[in-house]
Amino acid sequence: MKYQSIKILMATLLVFLIIIIVHTLFQKPWPAQKAKALLPLPDSAIVHMSQAVKIPTISPEDTLHIDTLHFGQFNQFLTNAYPLIHQQLKQTIVNGYSYIYQWDGTDITLAPIILMGHYDIVPVEKASNNMWHHPPFSGAVADNAIWGRGSVDDKSGVVSILETVEQLLKEGYHPKRTVLLCFGHNEESTGTGAIAIVDTLQKRGVRADLVIDEGGEISTEKMKNIPRPIAFIGVAEKGYATFQLKVSIPGGHSSKPARETAIDVLSRALYQLRSTQMSATITAPVATFLNRAGAASTNFLNKVLLTNQWIFSWADKRILSANPESNAMIRTTIVPTILESGVRENVIPTVATAIVNSRILTGETTQQVIQFMKNTIRDERVEITVTGDFNTEPSAATDMHGPAFLAVQQAITDVIDNVIPVPFIMIGATDSRSYRKISNGVVNFSALKDSKGYHGLNERLPIADYKRCYNFYRTIIANNAGLFRE
Repeated sequence: MKYQSIKILMATLLVFLIIIIVHTLFQKPWPAQKAKALLPLPDSAIVHMSQAVKIPTISPEDTLHIDTLHFGQFNQFLTNAYPLIHQQLKQTIVNGYSYIYQWDGTDITLAPIILMGHYDIVPVEKASNNMWHHPPFSGAVADNAIWGRGSVDDKSGVVSILETVEQLLKEGYHPKRTVLLCFGHNEESTGTGAIAIVDTLQKRGVRADLVIDEGGEISTEKMKNIPRPIAFIGVAEKGYATFQLKVSIPGGHSSKPARETAIDVLSRALYQLRSTQMSATITAPVATFLNRAGAASTNFLNKVLLTNQWIFSWADKRILSANPESNAMIRTTIVPTILESGVRENVIPTVATAIVNSRILTGETTQQVIQFMKNTIRDERVEITVTGDFNTEPSAATDMHGPAFLAVQQAITDVIDNVIPVPFIMIGATDSRSYRKISNGVVNFSALKDSKGYHGLNERLPIADYKRCYNFYRTIIANNAGLFRE
């Protein structure tokens, strides 16, 4: 009887194995398609990008102390570099330094599309200035790239859009559907510029079929054993919440410390938070991403694991958890970023505080994060409160089968050879989160390939990437009439 049971078990396992192998073999890779020939950049494009990078439009933490000189210079740059846009498009300045340009379509019954970006930048650490190959605000054109802070994030998007529209105006092109160009001035801090733009558009009754912002990009480096470029198309953003953890215990002289101090309790709480992660969840966009990417893998085991999530999701979660970026796509993250306590080396402080930042996964909430922290720390002496100027719940997700996503997917296929377009969840925050109030078709994508120096050293925009961005936006504008239900 025991031998018979083993035979049945072995036969069941064999059948199960055959089902998995057959199912895997039937998972065909995303169709490979040759891109269309790319048009050259306009003659002035490289000069204009260099000029834009030379202007240090650094986003202030305190929006009341904006650098009016440099933001004013950028306004003058826009006027000088893009005369046709300023002559033929309706311009609105909101919140002082954010811009709306309206390019009226020939069919006013069609909902508009919005091409957006931000032209403010993060600062450069003074200590790192000498580590740059070219000065961070030089706008140097060297080694087939344009160098400087903001060349990638996000003047690559803003200037590419402007170059595209200016060139189309020179060619006498008239879009069928209205195109709105929207550029925020403080995405890197509070995003109030984008909020003001959306409020203005909402008052005008604007409801856009498509919004394209920075976010996802093309990668040939992030996925091993996949010989084709992958285009990551953001369809949702994680939430953002900042918390203060505070411990108050009477201090005293450092010569006679008590068994526990405020710093001890807080340190233990932070260690527990960092040692225990919130549970992983493979959301629908990530599941689609894994399946599309896995089907193209040259490693059969990876292909088995990624295309059979119905049985191997536990293994997929372990694989994704091993890398900080992919781990952030499947779970809410919690990390301390600021610690404060003490006034002198011989005084035990009474109060210790930590600022903890969390990026909240789709389907979860700020309150769930608070409850998780309480359950993990298990110490009522640690007070947890929401703090910070900006907190938001996770965004809704753009339909992966809807016209906005499909429009971007088609444009990507038109400009990138043999690409695999995949949806994913944005782990960072962008201005586009505000635009979901006026559109169900918000998509995050830039036609950059493994961007260089993002928020770090030697930020630079390869001219090949610039050319691809220009062609991507041209394709979106040219196709904007036919890819939506009318």
